[in-house]
Amino acid sequence: MGVGEFLSSKAENEWILSERMRENWEMENYPEGEIREMIDMYKERGMSHEDAVTVINTMAKYKDFFVDVMMAEELQLQVPEEDHKVESMKEGVAMFCAFASFGSLPLLGYVIIPATFPSLPEEIASNWFVCGMETFLLGGACATLAYTIGQFVDGLVS
Repeated sequence: MGVGEFLSSKAENEWILSERMRENWEMENYPEGEIREMIDMYKERGMSHEDAVTVINTMAKYKDFFVDVMMAEELQLQVPEEDHKVESMKEGVAMFCAFASFGSLPLLGYVIIPATFPSLPEEIASNWFVCGMETFLLGGACATLAYTIGQFVDGLVS
């Protein structure tokens, strides 16, 4: 799950950056169209034509700033920071820790309860390891099956 979170976050950031490159190209090759788009957008939100022209023309003087505004206003995308890969790694580690800690809770019951209550009846106390292994193996089998089905479906889609 942690690797999946890292890859998902990294892929989303890379896609956003590719959209930014496209918007940057449009601004350099067709600035009047981009400016007109933004003026129309601001007019739709209630700004007068004169005010929209003034605001957009002022922002357009600062190309990087204007491209970031277009990303936010036109595409509703937040441009990631320079260190987006580090942030994606942090998200992946957080997801791994969450799944590892909360995923282990069912297994902890098989360790904590027998250690805390050594006077449990023999039927309960003697089977805790077997029950814990059953839970562990069943979870592993389910994860393997889910992964295999995902790979199969991915092969059909690709």
